[in-house]
Order: sequence, then C-alpha cells, then structure tokens
Amino acid sequence: MAWQRTAPYFYWQALRYARNWTHFRRMIACFSEWKAALRPGRNSVADERAWITFAALNYLDKWLRPTQRVFEYGGGGSTLFFCKRVGFVATVEHDGQWFDILTEKIKEKNYSNWEGVFIPGQPVMDGSPPRPADPDAFRSGGQGFENQSFEAYAKAITRYAPASFDLILVDGRARPSCIQQALPYLQPGGLLVIDNVERDYYTVAFKEVFSKQFEPVLTDYSPGPYAAIFTITLVLVKK
Repeated sequence: MAWQRTAPYFYWQALRYARNWTHFRRMIACFSEWKAALRPGRNSVADERAWITFAALNYLDKWLRPTQRVFEYGGGGSTLFFCKRVGFVATVEHDGQWFDILTEKIKEKNYSNWEGVFIPGQPVMDGSPPRPADPDAFRSGGQGFENQSFEAYAKAITRYAPASFDLILVDGRARPSCIQQALPYLQPGGLLVIDNVERDYYTVAFKEVFSKQFEPVLTDYSPGPYAAIFTITLVLVKK
C-alpha cells in the first residue's frame, strides 16, 4: 500500500517499536536508506544485500571476515552478500526456479566460494496437521506449504561436520526445524541469525536453549530494505 511507504508511517513505526531514545534514533537514522530501497527496481539480488533489517546488515558488515564459513537456509541477495565477504557459503533452497536464477547469478558474478543445493518440500502422506512451531515436525507455516515436509531441507546442514560454520542464517522454510538442526553446526563465538522473529512461533521452542547457549546481540524491531514494515532479525552469538 502506498501509504505504508511514507515518512509518517515510518516514524509511526519507529515510535511504536522504540525501546528507548537511543533505539528510536538508530531507527530514524535509517529513513533515507529505507526510502531509497523502496524505489522501483531495487531488490536484494540487484543490490547484493541480504534481506534482513538494517541493524543486522550493519552488524554483519562489520563482523564478517574473509576466512569465515556461512550456511544459509534460503538463498538470494544474502548469498551474494556473503560470497563477497567470506571464504565459503553453503545454501539450501526449496524453490527450484529461484535456485536456477541464483545459480546463474553466482556464475555471472564469478563467485567460486559457493556451494548450493536444491531440496524441495516433500508431500506429507499421513494427513498430520502442520504444527509449524514444532521443530520435530519439519513443517512450514507459509501459505501453500501446509501439506509438505521440509525434513530433508532442514537436514541439509548435516552433510557437514559439527561446528563447521561461523554464521548460520535461517531465512527459509520450516524455520524452527532448521534452527534445531543447525545448532550443532555453529562453532562457539559464531552467529545464529534468524529473520522475522516477530513471528513468535519461530523461536518459542528455543527460549531455554537460547538463554543457556547464546548471548543476544540484536533482538529489537528495525526497518529494513525492500519492505515498508519494520521487522526483527534476531542475532545471537554462541557461547
């Protein structure tokens, strides 16, 4: 909606979600970049930028190093963002058409540090309810995916050795299941990044795990590129 792309709507969201004055100032500092990213033709692939909040983008841009290894659930602009900054990027993608586009883009950019795999959802034969908040269910809460299992997709990371990755991004299907599968593959000091955790069911099963095994880095609402509404990209560091 056009009204959601206006300055009043931006500032209303900043006031609504601000924890304090400092947080408010950080959000409003993103206004020009937020507005520019909403222009026609702008998207994460063209900009080679992850589609996460500005707060998370800024943090990762400073944190990432050329020697690091990244695994991501869901490819796109984030894949290009990481390929430019780290030594190795592994991606699992559920959408075949999008995977082909991404593969061609990687070739076009001549990135040689990427390994991608296409694993679609599989039909659920037992008629069980989705239960997307249950990490053991391997189900997605997304519309159109109710009768698919993403077990093979979530377990794509298990082909690597434990503690193989410095950063794991969860931004695809069946996110609770992906989080559960990913935990052993993140090394101490590494970052677990989960997008859109304003959807509580993504993380409700992990409150105790997160409190014991991780330190929070980013937990608040923030504006981000390519979308009018503010969201939360959760960034945690493994103890």
